[in-house]
Amino acid sequence: MREAIKSKVDKLVGLNLRYIGRASNLFWLGFGEKILVTRRRKTEEVAEYALHIQCSWRIAKGNKIIVGSRDFYSPRTDLENENEHFEWDVQGNNRFDERIKSIIEDINQHTIVERFESDEVGGLKSFLSQGYLLEVFPDTSEDDEYSKFWRLFNRKEDSPHFVVTGNGIENE
Repeated sequence: MREAIKSKVDKLVGLNLRYIGRASNLFWLGFGEKILVTRRRKTEEVAEYALHIQCSWRIAKGNKIIVGSRDFYSPRTDLENENEHFEWDVQGNNRFDERIKSIIEDINQHTIVERFESDEVGGLKSFLSQGYLLEVFPDTSEDDEYSKFWRLFNRKEDSPHFVVTGNGIENE
């Protein structure tokens, strides 16, 4: 699995990290040149490559975790006294939404993918310029049809998605 992952993700080496964000608890990143795509009769500008992560992950810089997957489920700092009313899925409500702002400001300064490392169970380390490290680490033994850890796809080529699952690699 390690070599198959590395051969796919190495296509991102040298590309710019264009943007990062979330949809519910799916963490997404866009890499490469910006292109125009039409979806649902609407044209939008997106990055050529998309990495969607639905397992545990973290972004560190130096010896500090900047943001991680569990931050989705914690309230932003000024909501801590209102935990009984906390809705993690509302955009802007959680710690991820708060913490990711510092990275977004930094990536606008041309953050580049420097290299990748992968492991035999679908884990991935992405070393980025400016000292950032994105670590993706599947942390469940589930191996059913719903255990999709992360996927990489090229919007420009509209090729099948490279999907890392609890059962190995799939192309969708």
